[in-house]
Amino acid sequence: MKLGYLLGITLAVGLCGSCSSDYMDFKGGNFVQFSSSSDEVYTFAYFSSDKKIDTLNIGIMSVGEVVDYPRTIRFEQVTKEWEYTYDAEDPNKVVDSVYVDMKYPAKEGVHFEAFGGENNELVLPANQNGVNVKIVVKREDKSLQDNAYKLELRLLPSDDFETGVPKYVVKKITISDKLERPTVWKDTDYDCATYLGNWSEVKHRFMINVTDEKWDNDFIMSNIKASYQPSPEALFLLKKIKKELEKYNADPANNPPLMDENGHEVVFP
Repeated sequence: MKLGYLLGITLAVGLCGSCSSDYMDFKGGNFVQFSSSSDEVYTFAYFSSDKKIDTLNIGIMSVGEVVDYPRTIRFEQVTKEWEYTYDAEDPNKVVDSVYVDMKYPAKEGVHFEAFGGENNELVLPANQNGVNVKIVVKREDKSLQDNAYKLELRLLPSDDFETGVPKYVVKKITISDKLERPTVWKDTDYDCATYLGNWSEVKHRFMINVTDEKWDNDFIMSNIKASYQPSPEALFLLKKIKKELEKYNADPANNPPLMDENGHEVVFP
């Protein structure tokens, strides 16, 4: 898929914070990769309907020599994914897999504004080892309220670079207008399991409504996972949430208990 040029897409360039000055003398070749291997999840659901667009900053770094001339970074949008079939008796055992078209690939001009020119190329300016790509995401598609769309970018070799560490070569970005599970809120994560419990959209929305906090990655990392126990603010808010849930469930008019979208009762540890 060609990602056409869009006026207004800019590249903010600076030294990558995770890059070492040792790269200045690296002689093993020149490689390019995303600065982080983490998936990005963006949802407009945290904001009022007035917010129609937003900008994601995606870092790309080079590994190797820093040179005094600009270099080309190539990429492509991936629109296929692996679909797995699991053993009926062992849900952790994969018995078959097939590479299929993504069900909800993000569409240029609809879910994000084009970048990279007609050839899907970015420029790493001279004397730099990092580039910050600004990707504008859009809210206009009403189906974002029902489905999360995937923008998956994969770096490719160019005349200037080979691709780097495999897990840093692909960047997966989710674009949505409904609440999505924060990537750090995993059922297997000790802190989240201990203080938040299992994630659901209904639970998450209830927490936001009660506290006016997003309970997104930034808030969870700063207040739930940053220390050996949640911050005083988080403990206060969790106590408030539980109290409000008790009040909700005590009111027969609410047809209690509060149930999530999966038919499970909303509970907190």
